[in-house]
Amino acid sequence: MNLLRAIGNFLRFDRANWKAVLLCFFVAIVFWVFNAFNKSYSTNVKFQLHVEYDTEKFSPVTTLPTHIVVNVKGNGWDLFRSYSGIQLPALTIAVEKPLEVKRLPGEALRPQLEPQLGRLQINYVVTDTLKLNLDERDAHRFKVAVSFQNVNFKNGFGIISPVVILPDSISLDGSKSLLHSFPDSIVLFPDANELSEDFSEEMEVPLSDLSNLIRNPPTVKVMFEVGNVIEVERKVKLLLQPGTKAHWPDSISVRFVIPAKQEQHFNVEAYKFSATTESKKNTSANLLMPIISNLPSYAKVVRVDTLSYKK
Repeated sequence: MNLLRAIGNFLRFDRANWKAVLLCFFVAIVFWVFNAFNKSYSTNVKFQLHVEYDTEKFSPVTTLPTHIVVNVKGNGWDLFRSYSGIQLPALTIAVEKPLEVKRLPGEALRPQLEPQLGRLQINYVVTDTLKLNLDERDAHRFKVAVSFQNVNFKNGFGIISPVVILPDSISLDGSKSLLHSFPDSIVLFPDANELSEDFSEEMEVPLSDLSNLIRNPPTVKVMFEVGNVIEVERKVKLLLQPGTKAHWPDSISVRFVIPAKQEQHFNVEAYKFSATTESKKNTSANLLMPIISNLPSYAKVVRVDTLSYKK
């Protein structure tokens, strides 16, 4: 009971006493901070970097370095100002021969860093090497195509119209070596599941991690109609290449997917379908897959009779 009474008496300070206690804590903290900041310390400081080059003639292949880390020594106040970003302007590196300069040692930047550090002293440059991958600048136009590998149609539905891409080509601007490594077409991959309605979507042109290339425009619109489709089988005349000697039939069976409304008009003879033997041979199985030509835009081949041959 005496202990509880003593605690109660301690907590019954009047408001003026509580203010005095808080003021003592505040003063103690201020003295501790001032004492700590007046000591000497070493720490890492990050400098922002800006690589300067002729942007009209050159373009980065990969992302250029954006900062350099330096280990410095100084008293707490100076380090606090530096660490918080005060009085640390971005360091500009002028690259006069971008195609020749690929690596820049971090220590080589010490003369440019020291004047900006004031009373701080550099112990060493933490960043060992800056990689500069610049290339000649170029621009090309690329066709845009669509792949349907990520599109799943509802049972009995499919594409019943030509695929429209607006615009059907884009311009890429940037590194010459990157542009020359691109295929002729940039492929878009629409993503849809159980699709049974017309498709119309603005899609971003994918460039993987090659974000340094400038796309114009960055997006295109992909549109196509979706409706009921059916599978039909037709006999297609087989055209042999000149000089071909093989005992193959005059025609082969081909299975198509077409819009249901086109079934009555899907006439093989009217469209002059043909199968040629120009495709590559499957040497392991001694088979050849004929190529179907003169198809209307709404028809898709799903199965073709293969031809066997002797070596």
